[in-house]
Amino acid sequence: MSDGVAVLSLDRPRTGNALTLEMLRDLGTAVTGLRDDAAVRVVVLTGAGRDFCLGGSLDELAGLAGDLRARADRSAEEVPAPVRALAEVVLGLAALECPVIAAVNGQAAGAGFSLALACDLRIASARSAFNFAYGALGCSTDGAMSWFLPRVVGLSQALPLLLEQPVLRAAAALRIGLVSAVVPADDLMSVALHRARALARAAPHSVRTAKSLAHQALSLPLAEHLRREHEDFVRGLGTRDVQRGLNARESGNWPEFHGN
Repeated sequence: MSDGVAVLSLDRPRTGNALTLEMLRDLGTAVTGLRDDAAVRVVVLTGAGRDFCLGGSLDELAGLAGDLRARADRSAEEVPAPVRALAEVVLGLAALECPVIAAVNGQAAGAGFSLALACDLRIASARSAFNFAYGALGCSTDGAMSWFLPRVVGLSQALPLLLEQPVLRAAAALRIGLVSAVVPADDLMSVALHRARALARAAPHSVRTAKSLAHQALSLPLAEHLRREHEDFVRGLGTRDVQRGLNARESGNWPEFHGN
C-alpha cells in the first residue's frame, strides 16, 4: 500500500485469472483485511497479465454441475461453496467504506464482470471487453450482476443487455456509462492510481459518506434520506478535518485531511 491506496491484483494470468474456490477465499480474506485497516482510503482492483478475470473456473463449474445432476436430493436452496465464496467477495467489496476502483485491463467475463460491477468506479483499457458469458453456458447470472447492472447503467439499458448478453467492447462500455474512462492499455494503472491518490487526499468523511449515501439513495424515501444525510453532515462538522478545511480556505492553501 502507498499513499493510502491499496492494490489488489488477481494473479493467475495463465488462466486469465479464472476464479477458483481457493482464489475466491484468498480474495475474500484480503478484502476483509482492507476493511479493518484504517490507513486504506482507496482500493484498486485489477488483474495480472492480459485479462482482468475470465470468470469462474470452468473445471470447478463442470464438477459442480455433474455433482448436482447425479444427486436426486438436490435443492436450489443449497448454495455450492464457490458461489458462496463469490457472494462473500462481492458483499465484502460493497461493504468497504472507501471507494473501490476496478482497473479493467482486459476481458472481464462472467464472475469477473460481476467483480468489476461490484466496484464503485471502473476504468478500462482500450483493449478491455465485458462478456456476460453466463448465457453461453446455459446459466443464469451470479455475483449480483443482475443487481448491480441496472444501478450502474439504468434498467432500460440493463435489461436488454442481460437478455441478449452481447460482448461490450471498451467504447460501448464507455458510451452506456459502464466505465467512466477508457485509456491506452499501457496507461491504465498509472491513470487508475492517479485517480485513486487524488481520492485518497480528499477528506475521508466526505468520500465515505458520498459512497454510502449514494447507495442508500436507491432504496430510501426522500425524508429518510435527508435525515441520514443531516446526521452525516453534523457528524462531519465536529471533525478536525472540517476545521482544517476552513483554515485552509482562509489562507488560500489546500488542506491536508487526516480523517479525524
